[in-house]
Amino acid sequence: MARIRQQYPQNYGSSGNINTEFENLVRYINSAELGNNTVGELLSKLFDANGVFDGPIELRKDSSAGIQYRVGEYADTITGWISLATLAELRGEAGKDFGTIGAPILHTRVDFTSTNSQTVYNYAHDATDELLVYKAGVLQREGASFDYQKSATAGTASAGAVTFNAGNSTGTVIGIFKIRASAITGYTRTDTVTTGNQAVFAFVHTEETKLQVYKNGILQREGGSFDYTSSFTGNTITFNSAVSSGNTITILTVENTSIQAVTGMMFEEKFVDSGSGLIKFDKISIADNAITQAKVANLVSNLSAKAKLTVSQSTPSNSASGDLWHDTSVTPNQLKFYDGSQWLRTSPDSSLPTFTTANSGNFVKVNGTGTALEYGTIDLSSVVAITQKGAANGVASLDSSGRLPSSQLPVVLSSDSLYTSVATPGNQGYKVKRIYRQKIRIDGISVQTASGTCSVQVSFDGTGFGSTVSASSVKSDGVLGTPLEIDATTVSHEIGFIVTSNSSASALEVTLAISIIAS
Repeated sequence: MARIRQQYPQNYGSSGNINTEFENLVRYINSAELGNNTVGELLSKLFDANGVFDGPIELRKDSSAGIQYRVGEYADTITGWISLATLAELRGEAGKDFGTIGAPILHTRVDFTSTNSQTVYNYAHDATDELLVYKAGVLQREGASFDYQKSATAGTASAGAVTFNAGNSTGTVIGIFKIRASAITGYTRTDTVTTGNQAVFAFVHTEETKLQVYKNGILQREGGSFDYTSSFTGNTITFNSAVSSGNTITILTVENTSIQAVTGMMFEEKFVDSGSGLIKFDKISIADNAITQAKVANLVSNLSAKAKLTVSQSTPSNSASGDLWHDTSVTPNQLKFYDGSQWLRTSPDSSLPTFTTANSGNFVKVNGTGTALEYGTIDLSSVVAITQKGAANGVASLDSSGRLPSSQLPVVLSSDSLYTSVATPGNQGYKVKRIYRQKIRIDGISVQTASGTCSVQVSFDGTGFGSTVSASSVKSDGVLGTPLEIDATTVSHEIGFIVTSNSSASALEVTLAISIIAS
């Protein structure tokens, strides 16, 4: 950090000494400004209006990274976080299994024998109950667009009914089970309707997970020589033969939940991991201010490395070089720094005008009367940026001779018409003009006769170019399908036309439309 030094104490007899002291002061103030913030603005980030420390220090609990903190101001809620304790560190040592308790999966089985076109089967259940519904041993799918719908508020058997979307024939057996989903470690069901030939179906499971796989409600058999195989590493179910479009594949978890582990201090598995005995992180609640600074990795050392600021009316003791002191014994209060031997003011009296955020980007200048300093804005309205030279919508640049280079000149410098007439034309070529030291382009041709007809073709050095144009007593104007560009900057060239198919033509007029282009 820069240290202010008085270069010429008691010696301000020359403007040079004054300028040196003023420059030294300005440099010191500039060195104290960080992040486009003045010293006062920096202090306002660390202290409230009463001078009490209120620095930007935040702590949070992240569901994946654990306990984190950050120091400073950030534009978002994502960056700057430093981890203090991982989830594994929060869980602590593994617990111990004390035993198991019973927890059956299926219960309350009811079988119905259908009457003719029967759709409603009274079956008492709660709205949260998971059901397995079979029709003649075939697993059905719930939904208005599938096989059946369930309701816990209808029916006569103590409330509840299963309603099929289509009537069942007489004698059809309907079997319904309840799933004790809330008492087992996990119940999962997926239904997939194939849209094309498909053999592999995604399903997340572990090596211990027991599965039931159905195809169109028919239970399948696991094994390479049977119907399907499963992979817990890839979380897939793979049929040995691809299933064609329009088939429904249903996958259920049927885990070994005839018993339920009681882990650790008699916590259920939904609170404690049954494999490690550790309490799940999302079940842990950490109160505000429960973690001390000493328990946060590197927090104490990071805070001690920050500049020490004391707010008081009396001089701080045991100060170290670089410490700050907000002196409240004077009005207005003064900010001072310790240089290792004494406290020096960071803002000595000066004639600089007071500034605000509105003066951002201004410069200091002498006022019109030469009596004081004031802030002014830089006027660049009459200045052309270097990047605008030779740029689109900018200004032209000049070459070493102070002239415009040909690359910046317009393609077409000017346009003109070359006219000639022939009293009695014949089937031959005619010269209109010879050009030299210029570059032109023939864009069009206009022809007319007083009487009779003929055909006219533009010629270049006696050779015809492009299509012929029919000339008659009616004027014919047209543009060339392909303009003829002639470069005569080093060698002269003849421009003319060729008359063919003459039929008593008289007073033939030929006009060539040309553009003079940049060489």
